[in-house]
Amino acid sequence: MGTYSIVLAVVMLVSMASTFALVLLSRRGANTLEILVSLCIMMSNIGYFVLSCSRNLQEAILANALAYIGGIFLPLIIVYILIDYSDSKVPIWFSGAILALNIFVYITVILTDRFPLFYSAVKFVPGDPGEIVREPGPIYYIRFIILAVELGLVGFFTILTYLGKRNASFRLMLIYAGSMVGAVIIYISKNFFELKYDMIPFLYLIYSLILDYVVTRTTIYNVNLSVQEKIDELSAYGYIVFDKKFRYVGSNPVAEKFFPEISNARIDSKIIAKDYALKDLLKWVAQNATEATAEKKTTGKYKKSITINDRSPNERRFLECEMSFIHFGLENHVSGYLVEIIDDTEQHNMIESMSFKGESLKREVERQTKRAQSMQMSTILGMAAMIESRDNSTGGHINRTSECVALFVEHLRTLDDYNMSENYWDSVIYAAPLHDLGKIAVDDAILRKPTGLTEEEYEKMQTHAAYGAQIMNKVLYDVDDKEFVKVAANVAHYHHEKYNGTGYPDKLRGENIPFEARIMALADVFDALASRRYYKDPMSYDEAFEIIRQELGHHFDPHLGRIFISLKPRIIALYESFEKTEYGRNKERDSDFGI
Repeated sequence: MGTYSIVLAVVMLVSMASTFALVLLSRRGANTLEILVSLCIMMSNIGYFVLSCSRNLQEAILANALAYIGGIFLPLIIVYILIDYSDSKVPIWFSGAILALNIFVYITVILTDRFPLFYSAVKFVPGDPGEIVREPGPIYYIRFIILAVELGLVGFFTILTYLGKRNASFRLMLIYAGSMVGAVIIYISKNFFELKYDMIPFLYLIYSLILDYVVTRTTIYNVNLSVQEKIDELSAYGYIVFDKKFRYVGSNPVAEKFFPEISNARIDSKIIAKDYALKDLLKWVAQNATEATAEKKTTGKYKKSITINDRSPNERRFLECEMSFIHFGLENHVSGYLVEIIDDTEQHNMIESMSFKGESLKREVERQTKRAQSMQMSTILGMAAMIESRDNSTGGHINRTSECVALFVEHLRTLDDYNMSENYWDSVIYAAPLHDLGKIAVDDAILRKPTGLTEEEYEKMQTHAAYGAQIMNKVLYDVDDKEFVKVAANVAHYHHEKYNGTGYPDKLRGENIPFEARIMALADVFDALASRRYYKDPMSYDEAFEIIRQELGHHFDPHLGRIFISLKPRIIALYESFEKTEYGRNKERDSDFGI
């Protein structure tokens, strides 16, 4: 084995280690496409190493086929990644045609010794390294046309993101695009200058290591963006996230309301503030972060009061800011900073108007209690939003089912059929968004699978119900309202049970199914029927209600189901009110019906 082969062996081993590291990181940030990129690089570097050690033509052809995995499929996967980053839509026939062409080209590479399509002639030249001499065939030139199209798509979607989408990191997109362009330049240079040694394996190795870094960066974005939407709706708190170099990562609309300049900030760039209050906030974050890092005290929290619009008494707001550290990795390295902003104006004004300390203390205790409860609910609902974002959803299923349950429960309150406390009805409404929380324990490969599940995968998916109850009981252990804890756990645990005893996880029957779970089942299944899924168009409202009617006594509580059907006009009006929002039933692909 020559020196070049030894070097390639090291490159191959490091690439393999990088791929395994990425798989381990996948639960924290890497998605399927990024793992495929790393696998392509690993297989290609194995091919280059084997090619350098080949002793005959057959070994060289096999090694060359392995090496070409990256050259053929890597550009296509990068195109898919950039499409996803730019939030663009590409016709299925177009992406399918490019994929089919790439597969056809790769088959001709594998069958080089049988069909002179990719290469018209090949011969092996032994040496250090071993080399395969090739004469290009017709498919070889077609491959360059496909590559040109893919390069054009990379440039298009990169520019599209830069011009139109601030909540995607343009810097990360440049890494993907630049790696592809770099590989093309090195490939052309080798052939033009007739270089003896191939440099592409080294570029692949560098790119593989960069990809691991990208995934650690993406973790910050995923946490911020997944939790953000649900917190925006249910909390009056503002949030701003910075990376460890104080570059802007994301924020929610409440923070942008307090500091309008944030709405013009770009991901991965430092905020250039003109407003005095925002300048003061940024300076405070940088100062505390720098001092805490120097003293290695990055587990604490820092608080600061800020007044905005102080020149206009009628619009003056008193804000309470709290900064904490975002940690990542086994050694809990600091990867960023989270700033929570609370509008304390009402309490501030109230305390100022009090003439005695006793009332001030009482109000402060109430404020702290409500704040703790709100933060707890925001965290739990943020977890629910993250689970649904993993399930190829934008949050619409949570919003629609939650509003549907609220409408249903408010009607049940007015009836004499069920003698429940007001706190119970409130608990059912608050628990509805948490019904699929157990999906946090389901593997991404199953949760995001775009096709039907196997029997084994379906059994694993069913475990989310029991996991949901366990998680709920642990997270809400310290909540004083034990009725809410019980209701929330029951909704998560039993909303897939059926009235005839054929549901899961415990095959409960009839009245043995908790009442709150029977309520949730109606809203959950109706939304599944009436909403778009990856495999079907939404049913009409009439069709959905007809299926609900047919399943009374089988899937659903018959009496409760008849009340639900009686609300048909109001439920349809509710769903139609979503159509002009991002939560419309036609605008997403939710998780599969019955899962």
